[in-house]
Amino acid sequence: MAWMKIAHRGAAGTRPELTRPAFERALEIGVDMIELDVHLTRDRQLVVLHDRELGRTVRGSGAVRERTLAELCALPAGDWFDPPYADAPVLSLDDVLRLTEGRAALNVEIKSPAPDWAATATALIALLEAHRRLASTIISSFDLAALHAVRASSAAARIGVLWHNADLAPLWPAAEALAAGSVHLHWGLADAAAVAMSHARHLAVIVWTVNDPAAIAHLAGLGVDGIISDFPERLHFTAAGAA
Repeated sequence: MAWMKIAHRGAAGTRPELTRPAFERALEIGVDMIELDVHLTRDRQLVVLHDRELGRTVRGSGAVRERTLAELCALPAGDWFDPPYADAPVLSLDDVLRLTEGRAALNVEIKSPAPDWAATATALIALLEAHRRLASTIISSFDLAALHAVRASSAAARIGVLWHNADLAPLWPAAEALAAGSVHLHWGLADAAAVAMSHARHLAVIVWTVNDPAAIAHLAGLGVDGIISDFPERLHFTAAGAA
């Protein structure tokens, strides 16, 4: 059974996460999809960053939502990882859509805080439609209210429910209420029963974040529909070896 090879934040295991080098490496390896995170900026644009506060991977301090896109994209985002990547800047979602066009689909995770969920959804749907990428992009979040904002903005959006709670019982009605197409489980929660229950509800199963080759092979054998990894080359190797 074919399953999607999905790069987590680009090739985050070997390149600074969510930067052009990380995305270019994932594309070079040959993934089906790239997972990334977005925030809404002060000027209502979408920036590709994981954290709500600057400082861990981006030089600076303060809340991402308090900066404009231009201010954020002027900040270095790679020197924390390795000096050769010191000049890698923060990217906009528009940048990544252009870079990946015709080469890989996207899984966009909403990381914006609650006050920005509605505006984030509106901006995200508008940008995906402008790039004609709405049909190929999965929009995911741990925050169900953020996903409901997406659904209110678009009946056509592909929604994935991120889940890390060991109790799967609340997942099914949550996914149904959103008309979701996929559930994104922490890989430790994915067993044969969870995959079967998901598929019985016509929900694809995507698992995150899986870096051990033996675990990748096991999950592929369970029939999951996508595997997210920091090391997409391991997905490529495992898929090739199983072919």
